Amino acid sequence: MNAQPLVSVVTPTKNRLALLRETMDSVAAQTFPEWEHLVVDDGSDDGTPDEVRTRSAADPRIRYIPRTADKAGANVCRNIGIAESRAALLIFLDSDDLLRPQCIEQRLEIMRRNTILDFAVFRAGVFAKSVGDLNRLYHSQNPGDDLLRFLTLECPWQTSGPIWRRAFLDKVGRFDEMLLSMQDLELHLRALCARAKYVCFPDIDHDIRWQDDATKTSVRHFQDPIFIEAAEGAQVKLLNTLTRSGLLTWSRQRALLGLTFGVAESCVRATGLVDGMRIWNRGCSRQHAPMSLQVAGLLMLYAVRQGVTPDGFCLRLVNKWKGWMRFREEPLLMERVQENSAERPNDCAA
Repeated sequence: MNAQPLVSVVTPTKNRLALLRETMDSVAAQTFPEWEHLVVDDGSDDGTPDEVRTRSAADPRIRYIPRTADKAGANVCRNIGIAESRAALLIFLDSDDLLRPQCIEQRLEIMRRNTILDFAVFRAGVFAKSVGDLNRLYHSQNPGDDLLRFLTLECPWQTSGPIWRRAFLDKVGRFDEMLLSMQDLELHLRALCARAKYVCFPDIDHDIRWQDDATKTSVRHFQDPIFIEAAEGAQVKLLNTLTRSGLLTWSRQRALLGLTFGVAESCVRATGLVDGMRIWNRGCSRQHAPMSLQVAGLLMLYAVRQGVTPDGFCLRLVNKWKGWMRFREEPLLMERVQENSAERPNDCAA
């Protein structure tokens, strides 16, 4: 085995020991041996340091890296992993997801044969307790405008989907440590705006765990007022990136307005109608939205505030309007929003 790894797998983690064990087992079971696994700990106190150090003592390909700086978060830990990595190719693996046994071998072969690629993307399965139990994919990855899909939350791939050339990440920039959520979406959009050379392959080589966990960033993005407020700043950055790259088409601008309305909608549920309306008005002003669209959005936010009526009229009206306005959103995500709204009409949506 070469002392120099060919692929670095970076896993940020915090207090997820039981799930982390499964994630680390999936890396250890790879058919390709020349990897390193960097587990970057964001301050765990559940036995994670001892577990990873024990594994590292038995297998030097595993490296335990504690986050020592004051700034915390998954983005910080991923960037620490990039800085500490020794390979020219990188995979980011979340601490609750799994690689299938031939994942690294297959990805490395693709990048070896296609030296022009900046990154390559592979499909994911989705599971709850064991791989295959939900019998579905993370996304179908049909041909289309991937930029538009990210902007409408129909994300073609998740953090663990790509294998990256480190040199490309060094060129376009690493994870934005100021973002509380949407960090993978922002990085992927930034890479696409840099005209990255990439290919999506149909092979399913990893699995994403589907959890309804209130502590997950993907859930807090819709529930936590702090995360909701921060999401508005993330959208400003997306708008600026698209504008600078010259890729802000009408459909992408409309999708960005859809993101803004989604944040305003979450804000109405979390903190109230007035705050949600302010977010919507600011977004419309930034993007020079037609006054008719701005007023219609305010009326729809008022409908959101009415909550779930016995016949479901308000929710149906809002969702139909979003469709008419080309505010496309991930259907499964919308199902969760509606289900949680029905259970907690005065609370925020998941």
